[in-house]
Amino acid sequence: MKIGVGIAALSALAAEGKDFDRAELNAMLDKLAASPEPKSAILMMMATCYVRAMPRPVGFEYVCKKCGTHTVYPKNEKQMANVLARRRDEAASLKALGLDIALDETVLCQKCKSAEELGLPTAGTIVKRPDKGSEAEKFAWHIGDKVRITEAYDSGWCRVLPASSNAWVSAEYISEKGNILGDGVRIRLAPSLDATVLGSLYKAHPPLKLLPARPDDPVGWVCVEWPPKGRPCWGYSVRSRFLGDLSYDEKDFVAPCRIDKLAWIINGKRVVVNDDDAKILKAFLTGEKTIEDRFGGKTSLKGELRRLRKLLEPGESDPLIGPVDTVEDVVDTVEDVKVEVDI
Repeated sequence: MKIGVGIAALSALAAEGKDFDRAELNAMLDKLAASPEPKSAILMMMATCYVRAMPRPVGFEYVCKKCGTHTVYPKNEKQMANVLARRRDEAASLKALGLDIALDETVLCQKCKSAEELGLPTAGTIVKRPDKGSEAEKFAWHIGDKVRITEAYDSGWCRVLPASSNAWVSAEYISEKGNILGDGVRIRLAPSLDATVLGSLYKAHPPLKLLPARPDDPVGWVCVEWPPKGRPCWGYSVRSRFLGDLSYDEKDFVAPCRIDKLAWIINGKRVVVNDDDAKILKAFLTGEKTIEDRFGGKTSLKGELRRLRKLLEPGESDPLIGPVDTVEDVVDTVEDVKVEVDI
């Protein structure tokens, strides 16, 4: 029977008490693997040359259902409250379709899961450089540079920024009042022509804030604040293997990438959530053969078979950062989410 995914259909399924056990799910996966590709599954590419409106960052406070701790995220670039609410709704919808699923969100609680447990370093030092090749030519950092880590990806990359706001510019290109005296003037991480270039500025740029010189600064360099007010600094990508002396102190810097560690608990197995998981699971459970892609076209559900097996078949859980103790760790409501304007 082909079932829609509207509220009425979900309510009807919940009333029937339909539950998919492990054998049923395995049989459905095998059937999908053996099925032909639907003719209607056509990938449609659309224009992506648009500029997204960037909402003003707001604070996010997470109240842990397990221990009651309030974890405050003062800057919410990833719109964590919205992501959490969406994941909870997705878990509720899939549960109503008969799937044994819950959302493990304890990663958002700093008391229950530390940054070190999660593998989310917040600072480090450049300890090595690429040996050769194009990566070595483009590598902008030097051994000993201190960095702040704003993102830590499972792929082995980190997004980093200088650890402090101190930067240096050659004295011949800046006035005593901080005005830039040239075009394409390079701002550097250290007072040296070999130091990492943090950016380039032009004569028309507003004056930079001058900072006190350090006792060991060489003659001919001026210390300035970076990034200058009103100028975003997006950071640089560095492979994790080039970083050492890692620290995990979240007192001054709270990593918003905790939201990326939310996980499904499906039939007792833990799998970190991907953005398309709810869509492909819903299509699979309701007998759909295609799913809608992000461009509005249709692609075959069979193309997601590997991910479905990862989610539904028996096997090892994703590395569990601390135990999922009980179902008390799972929240299906949004009552404890607070959003505050960061003034």
